[in-house]
Amino acid sequence: MISPIPEGVRPEGVWAMAGEVGGGMGAGRWRVTRSAYLAALAAGWAAMLVINLPGHLSVDSVLELYEGRFRVRQSWAPSFYAWVLGAFDGIRRGTGLYVAASGLLLFATLASFAWLRTRVSRWAVIAAVLFSLSPLVLIYQAIVWKDVLFANAAVAGMASLAWALRDWEGRRARWLRLGAALALFAAAALLRQNGIVVGVAAAAALGWARARTQVDGRWRRGLVWGLGALAAIVAVSHGLNLATQPRQGVVAGDGMAEGMRVLQTYDLLGAVALDPAFPLTAVSRAAPEAAATVRRLAPRYWSAERTDFTDAQPELAEAVAAVPAAALAADWRALILQHPGLYLRERSAVFAWVFLTPRIDRCLPICLGVQGSREHLAALGLSRRWSGHESRLLAYNDAFTPTPAYSHLAYALLALGVGLVLLLRRDPADLPMIALMASALGFAASFFAISIACDYRYLYFLDLAAMAGLIYVAVDPPDRRSTLEQGV
Repeated sequence: MISPIPEGVRPEGVWAMAGEVGGGMGAGRWRVTRSAYLAALAAGWAAMLVINLPGHLSVDSVLELYEGRFRVRQSWAPSFYAWVLGAFDGIRRGTGLYVAASGLLLFATLASFAWLRTRVSRWAVIAAVLFSLSPLVLIYQAIVWKDVLFANAAVAGMASLAWALRDWEGRRARWLRLGAALALFAAAALLRQNGIVVGVAAAAALGWARARTQVDGRWRRGLVWGLGALAAIVAVSHGLNLATQPRQGVVAGDGMAEGMRVLQTYDLLGAVALDPAFPLTAVSRAAPEAAATVRRLAPRYWSAERTDFTDAQPELAEAVAAVPAAALAADWRALILQHPGLYLRERSAVFAWVFLTPRIDRCLPICLGVQGSREHLAALGLSRRWSGHESRLLAYNDAFTPTPAYSHLAYALLALGVGLVLLLRRDPADLPMIALMASALGFAASFFAISIACDYRYLYFLDLAAMAGLIYVAVDPPDRRSTLEQGV
């Protein structure tokens, strides 16, 4: 046996040596499996485009494309996503080019695993085929939702960071890869309000990796790298946000404040529905008639499934609108601080719907065709679309919904398993993939506090990250030792 890390060789350099040693008897076999793996991914990307272009648009998608093309703001959706759609639309009208580019970002990232590791196992080919056949890839990647681009950007960002850590000594390549990761993490933070969790996990992985290479003051060095990376992500994200804001038609008010009001209202209505004796102290003082209406109607219309039921009840919606924001906020804080058991009971019921999707057909598992307001569709030169082709895609998708292929819980367990397996190996490139699993689990967990609807797409990042992690492990399973480690 020889030492896993020869004297005088930095940890990052071991990978280059392993790649050279891997060119022995097994080199031909690795080339064959690598080619098959890449062919499976290429076929998956092509199939996604052939059966879905120019993409599927929901009402939100059409509105965001409208905002992006005409550079106006008519919703609280992230302006960055509308800007992305507008940029691709400016090159080629519609969403076809955007769908192709977004899908390519994901499939090219997974293809890069064939070189990120020193070999490719046959399991990777099987994983790539199954991945490409999943409706969460084959169809979802063509749905024009920010949730899909967010998940793709997060996976690609972690892969770019993995490349940078694997070949740290190559300065030019390192900074290019770190720059790409920075841009992707900043974009992810703008695509989902809680997307910053990905940047936090990536910064932690970078700090951990740099700390491992130092002997003296290693944690101080790692802390500097980690905090510096997080500060850079926040700064770039803020800059991108400012640069992509439309100059006209901006919705008046504060989107964050409006979102908090919706969440606070939903939680308070749920508290009253679960416990009619819950004291709406501030609301009763500021708007007694509204408080009485809430007590009368909340138990009848509130649902842990989504906020739409109470929003659609005119009398209840009017009563809630009459309550001052300060009163809502005061009673919401009282719910959390003075009645934590009731708050946790209400939040647990809501989270169970978004995480476990007990009735997935009620959680909008997929979007097909084109839907939208007549006004926006006409302005974009589009029309509503549903044909026999969409019906066949729906039938294909529905065949998977009763299976673990459509289970956030299954993907959470998979992500946890992948993370634990990689923790045992802890190669430089493994650290960002561990961070990807942790960020996906953390992102899903954040919906315990913020969820107001059970739409399946909200946790799409968890599913995609788990699948990407499984493929990464399948490319080079930890039980397969390199020829360098075997002392050959």
